[in-house]
Amino acid sequence: MKTRIPLILAGLAFATWETVDIFWIEVPAAAAAFAAMFLGSTLWFWRRDSVRAAAALLVLFAFEAAVAPTLKNVMVLTQVADFTLGIAGIVLAVAVIIGRRRARRASSSRAVAV
Repeated sequence: MKTRIPLILAGLAFATWETVDIFWIEVPAAAAAFAAMFLGSTLWFWRRDSVRAAAALLVLFAFEAAVAPTLKNVMVLTQVADFTLGIAGIVLAVAVIIGRRRARRASSSRAVAV
């Protein structure tokens, strides 16, 4: 539960970032698509608390972190912020996924022991 809210906040941060980018980048459709994917995945995770939604966010965060150094016509601070938020999102998503697997494994081992 400690990683659920920060993962939701990171997803919303990137959804907002991409929404603002619609008005600044050369291909606004790409920013709109990523904003929709981030918002959709974040809402999916918020409503269902599923591992699949966390995995979808993991992929989106990984993509953002990977392309951050290649951003053109932006300040270095923007690249660093994009990369840092992407890495933080990756860590949070992995923590959620691992935590769920451990909880599932622990509950199944308790059921076998009883």
